[in-house]
Amino acid sequence: MILTKDNIFDEIEKKNYLEVLRSDLVDKVKDKDKDKYGWTPLHWLAWKGVKDVLDHPSVDLVKTNYGQTPLHTLAYKGHLTKEDLRKRFPWYKKEIKDLEEAITEIVNTPDSIRFILED
Repeated sequence: MILTKDNIFDEIEKKNYLEVLRSDLVDKVKDKDKDKYGWTPLHWLAWKGVKDVLDHPSVDLVKTNYGQTPLHTLAYKGHLTKEDLRKRFPWYKKEIKDLEEAITEIVNTPDSIRFILED
């Protein structure tokens, strides 16, 4: 099946999670039919607890209309641990006391600074 902007959300409902995750639309299409928040398929997969979302390059980049990333959704739903965050973002050297605060800092750190912190 070829995923399109018209059927990608239906495929999430059918639990074709990995197929959706591999689609080049997963972080580009906004869900206009089901909510006013502008979730992408990547947000919905995070909501459903698909841990592979953490490995997607846009997990901390693509935002809803309210600025939430799939990373926020993973944390909110309890699908993200401090260890997961450390593994995915090794450049983030601060002690993680609060997941939400750490995620906000990660999301707001420009790529140019991330590159410097990796050393």
